[in-house]
Amino acid sequence: MKNRVLTFLLIMIFTSLSFAQTVDEILEQHFAAVGQEKLLATNTMSSKGKIIQAQFEIPFTTYNKRPMSYRLDAEFQGMKISSGFDGTKGWNVNPMMGSTDPQPMTEEQADRTKIQADYDGLFYNYKEKGYTVEFMGKETVDDIETYVLKLTRPNGDVITSYIDAENSVLLKMKSKMKMQGVDTEAENIFSNYKYVNDILTAHSMETKMNGETVMQMVIETITYDVDIPDSMFVMPEVSAPADTTGSK
Repeated sequence: MKNRVLTFLLIMIFTSLSFAQTVDEILEQHFAAVGQEKLLATNTMSSKGKIIQAQFEIPFTTYNKRPMSYRLDAEFQGMKISSGFDGTKGWNVNPMMGSTDPQPMTEEQADRTKIQADYDGLFYNYKEKGYTVEFMGKETVDDIETYVLKLTRPNGDVITSYIDAENSVLLKMKSKMKMQGVDTEAENIFSNYKYVNDILTAHSMETKMNGETVMQMVIETITYDVDIPDSMFVMPEVSAPADTTGSK
């Protein structure tokens, strides 16, 4: 009986070690495929493209700066929309919500923006970020065999990634998050991978909710190591109201 228990425990230990090693191996292959070392040698990145939503095309520009600064500027029907994150706090400017004044992000919004702001990507140094990653086996996505990795963030967010078993690039990502107390699920599909400065990046992303496409993002250009001042990520000051009294 003791021998059976010992054998069972040894199997469980070696299985766990094998899964942990498999996660590291998959990520090592992924980093090699996308040129992670090249990315680590850069400090800033800017991209330009368009967001396609319903019948509208919305031009945008994003700015990223190591280690965790992010900004997005877009224009829709003559209105300028911006959001930014300085590594700690985030903000939005959205005239469609009735005001052109910058508004601070909630703590929940800022925490989610960290995913976009993370210069090195979600998986790089995931343990130091407090994430756990589990290998969930293999699954076929559009006739392509993928490795399935489940990443859990400290706040309980679960992000499941599907990495091409042959080419080691990310094909799909499913997220389960609680937003304003409501469970929300989304699916992002990545395609049209291109090299820029030996760094491989998806230039197309499709976002689905409940199986329906809600947004497409097309990246037209990516530029690394451009001059981006830290001030770009800080929340702008609220404009003083216009003087309507006629006083001088």
